[in-house]
Amino acid sequence: MRTLGTELAGEVEAVGAKVTRFRAGDEVFGFTGFRLGANAEYVCLSQRASLALKPVNLGFEEAAAAVDGASTALYFLRKAGIRHGHRVLVYGASGSIGTYAVQLAKHFGAHVTAVCGPRNADLVVELGADEVIDYTKEDYSRNGAAYDIVFDTLGKTSFSRARTALARQGRYVPTTGLHNTLLSIGTSVSRGRRVVTGMSVDKNDALVFLKGLIEAEQLRIVIDRRYCFDELAEAHRYVETGHKRGNVVVTVGT
Repeated sequence: MRTLGTELAGEVEAVGAKVTRFRAGDEVFGFTGFRLGANAEYVCLSQRASLALKPVNLGFEEAAAAVDGASTALYFLRKAGIRHGHRVLVYGASGSIGTYAVQLAKHFGAHVTAVCGPRNADLVVELGADEVIDYTKEDYSRNGAAYDIVFDTLGKTSFSRARTALARQGRYVPTTGLHNTLLSIGTSVSRGRRVVTGMSVDKNDALVFLKGLIEAEQLRIVIDRRYCFDELAEAHRYVETGHKRGNVVVTVGT
């Protein structure tokens, strides 16, 4: 049976004779990628894996929660060409990708509109959102505003819906969906509105960048719930409700 899990933080137990990037005792955080295996007491990774020294001002739980959501948000915002003065809408702003997308978009100098449910409005404002749209009461695509980037962190909106809210050369940025990949190919030759897709797998450079922001206290990690390893199934059940705020972490050992 395959061991699940992709995000991790912990201490290097041992290294191979030819390893130069790390040494035993280093505190690291990182991403296992398609090989999975992070939901375990030990995992063996190549020194070329997406792994970096842990931010010195974070514990292991917070560091693990700073990996995939943050690096994915960074990857897609950069790929969409974010720059100072852009108007960015983050759909699903209170989730694991969304909480980082709000903060990173602000870091790059954007005006940020966060779309979330009413119970999370205060949270996204604390994270830096300039405006908040309650998706239970308002449709962002019909309010007359124009955005340079519509970042769909949940896969719950669409290009056809976002098109009316995009500026003339705006970008719809979904994190999932084969149909969106096809749309990105179809719109790639357009001088107008486009779909931008991709896959954030190699996270080495992103982790170093995020480490710097975290150590400068410019990026907040939001953890909704913490579980021990024996509660792993319960943690997955909670995540699958689709209502978590930020991240859920699982601690292996003491």
